[in-house]
Amino acid sequence: MKYKLFTEKRTVYETTLDNPHTFRVTIKMKDMVDNFSLMEATKLTMKRYPYFAVQIEQDEDDIYFADNPRPMLVLNQDSPVTLGSDEVNGHLLSISWWKNKIHIDVYHALTDGGGIYPLIKTLLYYYCSDYYDLELSSEGIRLSDDPVDPLEWEDPAKKPLEEEPFAPVPKWTKPGFQLKDGGLAKLTDECIVYNIRIHEKEFMRFNLSNDGSPGTIIALFLARAIEKIHPVKPDPIVIAMCVNQRKALGAPLAHHSLVGDVRLVYNDRMKGLEFMDQATSFRGMVALQSDPDIVLEEIKEYQEIIADLDALPDKVARHKYCVDRMNQLTSYFTATISYVGKTDMGDAEHYIQEFHVLPSTALPSSATPLTLELSAMNGSFYVNFMQYFEDDSYLKAFIEELRINNIDYDVLYQEETKYPQLIDLWK
Repeated sequence: MKYKLFTEKRTVYETTLDNPHTFRVTIKMKDMVDNFSLMEATKLTMKRYPYFAVQIEQDEDDIYFADNPRPMLVLNQDSPVTLGSDEVNGHLLSISWWKNKIHIDVYHALTDGGGIYPLIKTLLYYYCSDYYDLELSSEGIRLSDDPVDPLEWEDPAKKPLEEEPFAPVPKWTKPGFQLKDGGLAKLTDECIVYNIRIHEKEFMRFNLSNDGSPGTIIALFLARAIEKIHPVKPDPIVIAMCVNQRKALGAPLAHHSLVGDVRLVYNDRMKGLEFMDQATSFRGMVALQSDPDIVLEEIKEYQEIIADLDALPDKVARHKYCVDRMNQLTSYFTATISYVGKTDMGDAEHYIQEFHVLPSTALPSSATPLTLELSAMNGSFYVNFMQYFEDDSYLKAFIEELRINNIDYDVLYQEETKYPQLIDLWK
């Protein structure tokens, strides 16, 4: 069966070889991974998530997702896969392992962090139950024989809006300061990731005492770090923070990629405020831009974009439209931050050391070659500081913000970023 794309359509037509719109979730286990247990867990998991077993099909007029009857392979390799290729039986989701790490590679048009976390929770439940020969609690976990709720399948962004959304606060749509143009460090072809671990309890205590949240405080640290390196610049610093649109759509079960953004503007007026007032300002910006009517206005605009895409004559025209639009959109941002929320993997968390998410969003071809991905598990926050710069001046300035605010941290490692590719849709 073929599926005509809607929510997925813009991402698919934005996709290029340089910007594959993928992400990798890496779970570092306390023990070495067992191939057999992971294969069995994968079989049971995919039985529960049939909407993730799809492949890409094309004709002269459009691109589709279609059911993929081929098995989900479990690969023993550390390097990311090419999604949609024969290497993974054409799937847009792949599971692999290396030593004590489990990797889940995902095409972002298929789903987002909020959509893939339930699958990972199911996978880890079955894997740890088999590997450790234990009866783990299944509370809050979707099991292989559970019926699939139709609301998991339905695309909430496709439905006509019942009422005209009221959006009193327009989003920032002006140029933001561009690190690729005004940055002191030269861009490189390879993305480096620095992984920083922060103690959860202490950091949450700091957030509460400064009227902040994990995402807004990390965004503020980053904005202040950039400001110290670039005190004089033509445009303000704008941090784009990804937000989950499911709540505003009343669709918590939807598996689709439902990610919007809020735009946190750090301008000259912000610089003169005390730290807590800056944090309050950022938190207020998030609250206003996360208002359901603001999100629904964004959905309405997206529905209009899909109508425009459908009216274009061919795939080439749609591809150009989406790439041009993305280039304009990213010109509003200085850097990007993503935080799905605290990870809850049930009893399986006892057997996990670290949890990391690496998106392919920090790219030299875009206006935002600096991306921070924030995740939380087992009493720690993990900040993946992804940059396309020759030196670490922005990282050092960010760490200095942690130091002066007495935030306890460790830099766990530094390496080239590894995220999956996607087959070439335009050859």
